[in-house]
Amino acid sequence: MEKSLNKKFGPVGLSLLWIGLCLIFGLIIPALSAGSSSSSEVPFVLQIYNIIGLVCGTFLISLSNTFFFKEWVRRFWYLNGFITLITGGMIAYYVVKMISL
Repeated sequence: MEKSLNKKFGPVGLSLLWIGLCLIFGLIIPALSAGSSSSSEVPFVLQIYNIIGLVCGTFLISLSNTFFFKEWVRRFWYLNGFITLITGGMIAYYVVKMISL
């Protein structure tokens, strides 16, 4: 059971699925808000939430890869580490900026 799950949803497939869902949601937002007022801030806020979800989701996926896909992480540690460091750095930067306001 576990082997078939790993073949269907590997670490790369899981990341690409998440990025694809965020991109689809990002493309749907302007289409849904086409009839709203031009000074409406709702599409802007939804796009920001989409970006926050993309960064946080990618960070959580890269962290969970170390636990669920150990063989893959041993082979491609530099790729998983790079994604974790970049997204974790972005999260840490904005957390520090929010605290220092």
